[in-house]
Amino acid sequence: MRVGVDTFTIRELKLDPFATFDYLVKRGFDGAQFGGLRSLSKELDAAMLREVHSEADRRGLYCHVSVPCCNPHIVAGDLAEHIAELTKQIEAAAEAGWHEFHSTLGNGTERYEHPVRWTQQLADSADFVRNLGPVLRQNGSRINLETHGDVTTFELVRLIEDVGPDIAGICLDTANVLCHAEDPVLAARRAAPYTHLTHTKDGIIYFSRQGYVRQGRPPGQGCLYWSQILPALAEFSPDLPLSIEDHKWLFEFNVFEKRWLALHPDLTLEEFARVMRLAHLCEERIACGELENPDRYEAIPYAEQMEERLAFGRDFLNALLVARGLKTKKGAEQSSAPS
Repeated sequence: MRVGVDTFTIRELKLDPFATFDYLVKRGFDGAQFGGLRSLSKELDAAMLREVHSEADRRGLYCHVSVPCCNPHIVAGDLAEHIAELTKQIEAAAEAGWHEFHSTLGNGTERYEHPVRWTQQLADSADFVRNLGPVLRQNGSRINLETHGDVTTFELVRLIEDVGPDIAGICLDTANVLCHAEDPVLAARRAAPYTHLTHTKDGIIYFSRQGYVRQGRPPGQGCLYWSQILPALAEFSPDLPLSIEDHKWLFEFNVFEKRWLALHPDLTLEEFARVMRLAHLCEERIACGELENPDRYEAIPYAEQMEERLAFGRDFLNALLVARGLKTKKGAEQSSAPS
């Protein structure tokens, strides 16, 4: 396992890919998860994309990219044009050397507010990915769908087993699973066989009138049990990139409401209880001063804490990986076709 950064974390710096590599190397990170392919080259210039990938290899860094959304119900514009664009990006990325892609099914609200039922969106998204099978298999590539506040690990596992794990996988956002009252350890164990990318983040949760609020924290400063999560993931993917995605923002989840519960039929009483315990423990830590008051902490602009937060997460994860014998040496990860 290697510790890097999802570039969304440092977006305010407005760095090009080569300056991004400079930034990461200087600070002792092992790689980058970039956003959309067109953020690297607006015109998908083959030479430029190969240069970015080659530069990452030269520096001993891992490097991954994202492709557009795979939920046909939230695609803006003509669906055929969207499919053509996605196909073009898959081919361009593969030609440059990228084969594991990050993507999403939505942003969270689609589960609750979209006129098409979420179960139908999932079924149609599975068909969407399945229809990309020929171009993915031809290029030895795979789309890894993120737990992006929209979809649960239960649902992603079923989708992947339906369409085929050779073309679909998971980008596990380690703290986003709390959006659905999934226990982070149990969620990691469910997702582990199909997890090939990560958004590695921590968080705290505390009660509200309708449920609880989640606040993002850097790895090691929240309520996640990393000593259980990382070995579970490493069992199936020992070279898994741990791309820190850090940001602020408070998100509330109405887990006490009947409608919310009805939209989470996979959630068991046992798992719900485990998450309620996490919230209780966080509140105890806030009350005794071990955790800073969430409102005061949130009021500090993220840019003022970014470097400190990233350094803490990097050092915390690396120390744990070394202690557990899970740290991958630089250059060990290869950008090969999915197995």
